[in-house]
Amino acid sequence: MSAIASAFKSPFKNIFAEFTEQSAAFTDSFGLLFQMLRRLPNFQSWRWTEIFQSVVHMGVGSLPIIVISTAVAGTVVTHEIAWHMDEALHSVSMIPGFSGQFIFRELGIAIPAMLLVAKVGAATTAEVGTMKITEQIDALKLLGIDPLSYLVFPRFIAAIISSSCLTFISVSVTMGCALAVAVYSYGFTTLEFINAFKHFVGIKDVACALVKGIVFGAVIPIISCAYGFRCKGGAEGVGTATTNSVVAATSTIITLDFILTYLFTFFL
Repeated sequence: MSAIASAFKSPFKNIFAEFTEQSAAFTDSFGLLFQMLRRLPNFQSWRWTEIFQSVVHMGVGSLPIIVISTAVAGTVVTHEIAWHMDEALHSVSMIPGFSGQFIFRELGIAIPAMLLVAKVGAATTAEVGTMKITEQIDALKLLGIDPLSYLVFPRFIAAIISSSCLTFISVSVTMGCALAVAVYSYGFTTLEFINAFKHFVGIKDVACALVKGIVFGAVIPIISCAYGFRCKGGAEGVGTATTNSVVAATSTIITLDFILTYLFTFFL
């Protein structure tokens, strides 16, 4: 009976331990975000060399995959919207409006954010986690270097810049593909598409894209570094921390996407 009881207790014990670890990591993320916001006004302490290197790594390094992914997504989604409109309304005249709003509010923003989580967030957690278990972070402290200012803050600023720029590049590429589909497959002229597009997409949609890009860019390095700082247990621990950080960042972005969309739709 005691063996059976232990077998039942073990999964619940593991679940509770995992829940405790995730809660602690989220708490650390909030603390880390607060520390980064406190450092923002002090421009003299910004490490511009590290920020520039991180922008190149995050932004320029992610540009090819984001352009390809958003181009394919824009083409497929526009075809889908057109097909459903033709089936339901027997008209495709609303393609510019529907595709434009969907791209500016969701598609052109969510895809870069998710790809940055998978590429940049995972790499950041693995790098910081490796530094933690090999005691390089302790060495930085002994040398009088603040790990947050050296490791986290440059990535925080660089991710915000990269995410904002990639969001608008993604939106532009996706809209270009939507325009091409509308012109070559559904008989629109470029001028017709642009005029119809302007009736549905305004400054609020552009602001929504910018705000989401900034928020998502800020979230990714914060969560990734928080999990990296909590890394323990050697190579296996680095893998676990990386997986958990990607899951946590993805879940956070989906939640924030819902909240921001709701705010922009009903209050702004």
